[in-house]
Amino acid sequence: MFSCLCVFVFLFPFANGRIHNLNIIDDNRQQILLSTFGFLRGGTMNFNVTDFTYDKAGVGKGSMFGFSIAKAKTSGIAEYLQSHSSRSCGFYQSEEANEIPHAYFQIDHKSEKPKITIIRYSVDFDLLDIEYETQTNLDPSNTNQTLKSNVTTPSVKKFEKNETLINEIPMQRIGGAQHRFRFQFQVIVRRKSEEGLYNLYFHNCFNTTDSHLNQRPLNINLTAILIERNLDNYLSAGEMPLPVLYFTWAVIYFLSGFYWIFVLKTSKHPVYKIHYLMLFLVLTKALSLIFHGVNHHYIASKGRHEEAWAILFYITHVLRGLLLIVAILLVGTGFTFIKHVLSERERKLFIIAIPLQILAIVAQIFLEEKEESDVVYVTWRQICFIVDLLCCGAIIFPIVWSIRHLEQSARTDGKALSSLSKLKIFRQFYVMIVFYIYLTRIVVYIVKLTVPFRFEWLEVIFFELTTFVFFVFTAYKFQPAINNPYLALAQDSDDEIDAEMDIPLTQNPVFEQVTKVNQKPKRTLTKLSPTDPSDLITPDEDDEDGYHHIRLSTSHV
Repeated sequence: MFSCLCVFVFLFPFANGRIHNLNIIDDNRQQILLSTFGFLRGGTMNFNVTDFTYDKAGVGKGSMFGFSIAKAKTSGIAEYLQSHSSRSCGFYQSEEANEIPHAYFQIDHKSEKPKITIIRYSVDFDLLDIEYETQTNLDPSNTNQTLKSNVTTPSVKKFEKNETLINEIPMQRIGGAQHRFRFQFQVIVRRKSEEGLYNLYFHNCFNTTDSHLNQRPLNINLTAILIERNLDNYLSAGEMPLPVLYFTWAVIYFLSGFYWIFVLKTSKHPVYKIHYLMLFLVLTKALSLIFHGVNHHYIASKGRHEEAWAILFYITHVLRGLLLIVAILLVGTGFTFIKHVLSERERKLFIIAIPLQILAIVAQIFLEEKEESDVVYVTWRQICFIVDLLCCGAIIFPIVWSIRHLEQSARTDGKALSSLSKLKIFRQFYVMIVFYIYLTRIVVYIVKLTVPFRFEWLEVIFFELTTFVFFVFTAYKFQPAINNPYLALAQDSDDEIDAEMDIPLTQNPVFEQVTKVNQKPKRTLTKLSPTDPSDLITPDEDDEDGYHHIRLSTSHV
């Protein structure tokens, strides 16, 4: 299974980081989110449309196409704008939406000289600087290559501050076709008031003045190159500190891993295989953070992934996810600590949970590499969310089963003190798992929606801090220690007074209940002599736990 996943990672088509190659084919969505990016003062958005076509046969009198840029201060406001504007044509917003800074780029495709009309709303966008480049006739076969070079080193038409702002952008027809165009424009954030989280949309408002029978979605094709950057950094404003943060957390996890090695090597108590599994998990987490930091460093400096580092990150990310869910499931079931065999129910849970975790990781990789404008992007995001919730629910089941088992044991087998000690540890672990899921899945998302766009890196800090605390708690509770109620051998509750005389015969948890016999006469096993009438079973001598005992002779085993 893992080899197949590695093949998937190697064959996966890599996106270009913050240099977006948009390729929308036969799409009839009314609104398409092309990109979300946080711009600071001096940031630029260069949008180069190399080929735009629409379904000519379905165009009505009121058909409208175009783009819009909406500015928000937080991700929560940006998502609200996206959901609100998706219900109607983006060019006809309510008064409430008009209070949000935005600019419209309406395509006039019917006039003899096609053009884009720019409409600015709100005080923040009154002076928004927009420039364009007049393109010469290009060979359609070489359009992509030529325009790509134009985008990186544009010779745009400059306007002085005292000149009138641009309100129109000319478009060019490709090959003389009436419904095929190309154009280019650049948005420059020059003022502090213009900083924010920019959402770039494409709008397809079809047949708004035709009769209902003539209205139908129009298929459009859009090929474009979108480059977003903040001065010399291709990362969004809230992502700029991420490379340093990932490297810092990698060092913390490496130091924690080395300390865990020291604990295992110097421990005088039994060390089980799951302790080494915890070590591999921490080291894999550290390696994943290093590769993730390197990947973001190349995106910041070059605007695109380095494929080698991206592949290494995805491989370690997959390993980290699998090791995490396996470790939690094994600890929850008590495997290798108090038993060496999984029940049928627990094996089925493993069979279900591990493939779900792989699917969730694949969905995350897919979202990393796909553009927001892709049709399947929303579908995979929903799949990732649902599967992740299923995995979170799956890791709780074995802990609940173990808690119920220990509660029953405390009432029936006469070992209440030992069972209640283990039960306390399990309940603490259960509460920690619930808090971990709640903090990393819900609170982190709330932090992302509410913090200002330039502080979105706080989401990463909160997530990594919660994960680190969870790792430390688990390691502390289940470290090799003879006085750990979870790892200690079970004792008979009636023999707690003479606990110092109960010497374990083995360190194998399978023989957890086997101890050397006590010196109390009522509990000492003997060889029964068939000739001695005193060596008889007395059924009426029942102990408090419901078990019958044998009255012993003086010859001991």
